[in-house]
Amino acid sequence: MNLKSRDESLETLSKTLKSEQLRAVITQPYTDTALSVMSEIPAIADTRFSAAAVNKLSEAYANEKISGDDLEHISRFAPRDNRNEPYIDEFLNSIDKGVYHTTAAKIFAAVGYENHSYNEALDFVKSGAFYPTDHAGLSVTEDVSRELDKMCYPLRACEGFNYCYDIDSAERLEGALERSAAITVSDKMIAVKVNEAMKREDWHDLREYITSEMGQYIGDLSGQIFDEICADFECVKLSDVLYDKVRAEYDKFISDMQKGTTAAAIESAYEIVWKDNITQYLENENPNLTKNQYAALISSKNALDEIYEEWCSNGELHSYDDVEIAIGDTAKKREYSLEQEQRMREQPPVIPEVKAEDIPAPTEPKRRSR
Repeated sequence: MNLKSRDESLETLSKTLKSEQLRAVITQPYTDTALSVMSEIPAIADTRFSAAAVNKLSEAYANEKISGDDLEHISRFAPRDNRNEPYIDEFLNSIDKGVYHTTAAKIFAAVGYENHSYNEALDFVKSGAFYPTDHAGLSVTEDVSRELDKMCYPLRACEGFNYCYDIDSAERLEGALERSAAITVSDKMIAVKVNEAMKREDWHDLREYITSEMGQYIGDLSGQIFDEICADFECVKLSDVLYDKVRAEYDKFISDMQKGTTAAAIESAYEIVWKDNITQYLENENPNLTKNQYAALISSKNALDEIYEEWCSNGELHSYDDVEIAIGDTAKKREYSLEQEQRMREQPPVIPEVKAEDIPAPTEPKRRSR
């Protein structure tokens, strides 16, 4: 842009600004660059930004870091609030780091109405779960909105700056999306978590599990609770894998019993009963194990044998409900054993200390014959 002199800028502004606005401009410590930019884009004079902020924005425009449209967009929403002013450096620095200037400007404008810093809002957009709107807000993307709606998670739609309403059906959501309404949520981290989880092959099963676990309290779902339910879901899946393994081991055990004598079967009656109980327990229950403990049992050559041996070695286990104790203790012991093996593999070889007196004196080399 071609910068005007201070007098030229003030003369132009005197023709475009109201007398009160012009008086305010003259009394503020605006730079010559800011006044020149203001004469070209008068809307910036009607913002709640401080003179220091206007000076920075004007400098960015003069250096072509942001465009006139960017400055117009920022100024359009600044008369209502300047909550985003503390983040002006984060906004400008992000452009230097590769964020497209128009996207950055929209995010900066949105921060004036969001309870987030600029960098936090930028991270939401970078996650792929949100995009900055033309009305100083962040909207959940269409795909994530649809998934949240299937979970019955509360959504709101905003058309323009003031007209907002609750989404109470899939049909209403589709209508809002067709009209390019912004979709908002009370906890943005839920949208981020869902967007990430949607990449999983088992997302549909996980979504149904979360919906079932939360029920009517789905609106209370937080990022922490989401992670906890995901961890539970993983353990449920591993519990199924463990059951399938133990079931196969039990079936082989019974098959081998059937090949033996009746006397051998009678002698093994206790083992048959409690291996059956262990198998039935895993079919009907999900033991309270960690993912690592499940993995440790699943890696066993014969998990059923190990659990049964633990059952027999603990004289305080007697009832069907005590089976979970035997499973848990077996899992903990196997987990510890595997961790010890891993540590041994990772330890560097021990080089024995050699004292100077233990080193033999060098022998005189043999003379070579000519």
